Amino acid sequence: MKSLLTITLTSILLLGCTSTTSISLKEKNNAYSKYVLNENLSNKDKVEGFKFSGWKSLSDNYLIITAVHKKNYLIETKGRCIDLNDSYGIKLNRSSNFAIYKLGDSISPVGHTAESEISNKCFIKSIYPITRLQTDYLVKIGKPVQSES
Repeated sequence: MKSLLTITLTSILLLGCTSTTSISLKEKNNAYSKYVLNENLSNKDKVEGFKFSGWKSLSDNYLIITAVHKKNYLIETKGRCIDLNDSYGIKLNRSSNFAIYKLGDSISPVGHTAESEISNKCFIKSIYPITRLQTDYLVKIGKPVQSES
């Protein structure tokens, strides 16, 4: 009986230490929205001197874009941006090569078909400048937790 109890407790501890479940896109979007409010992030109308360097997908509504000199911006799209979370790249549709604007500029996911890049323009709702620590935190939201006891 004592060994059965030991095995059961050990199993529970091991299962509790390693979790591979991730959250849904809706739950991620709620977490990002809540983070923006809790951190009181400042929404910018435009970012001048913006030179695109890279990006990270967070969900079909949020992504992080990086400018040269490692300046990061959390971007929220107006509505769901179909295939953004599964695309291997993005195209910035901008009115200026040296800025990104909340009004008028858009993002197109790249990766599925050439037609989707043209028809799937995701307009920018919000632009939030974020730090490296904030970027790291946002990227970890919804990722499976791998920890060991």
